[in-house]
Amino acid sequence: MALVEYGGAKMYEREFYDILSSNERLIWSDRPNKTIHLLKGLPMFVIGIIWGIIDIGIILAIGGSAPLFFIGPFMILHMMPLWIGVGNMIRLLLSYENVYFAYTDKRVIIRSGIWGIDYKSIALDSITDIEVNVNPIENSRNLGSLIINDSYIGHGDNRRRVMNKLYGISNPYEVYKNLKK
Repeated sequence: MALVEYGGAKMYEREFYDILSSNERLIWSDRPNKTIHLLKGLPMFVIGIIWGIIDIGIILAIGGSAPLFFIGPFMILHMMPLWIGVGNMIRLLLSYENVYFAYTDKRVIIRSGIWGIDYKSIALDSITDIEVNVNPIENSRNLGSLIINDSYIGHGDNRRRVMNKLYGISNPYEVYKNLKK
């Protein structure tokens, strides 16, 4: 990891070399706090664990009264919330090493991925909205999140919010002010 100090903050330059153009200058970069990154999956993980405990109780209560060829596949499918919760936590653990955020003199870049590296760019001149959010857990660690150009897709009751979120970053208000310039 190439770390360079910039205004007291760490800069991760090497992680963005592959996509920076020759006339582009990296101004800021950071990565999310690992705890904040993993906490994104906590709600589904907890629901999955509770669901799994209940299902194991059901399996033990039924015992040998139901045929195994029926109860086995049924319970594997019925325990799907457990598999999703555990799988999501594994995904978050594996992806953390590839998650970085940056902005240059031309764009905001979000780097992510598990097996490969994915980049998402938002041109600075296309940024219409920036929002700073600091939840209680981030606040206790002097961290915060920036939401850039959130929008909704879909119609009516099927609408969902799409966000470009730089989460768990140090000095979110300073980054916000610099992006607004």
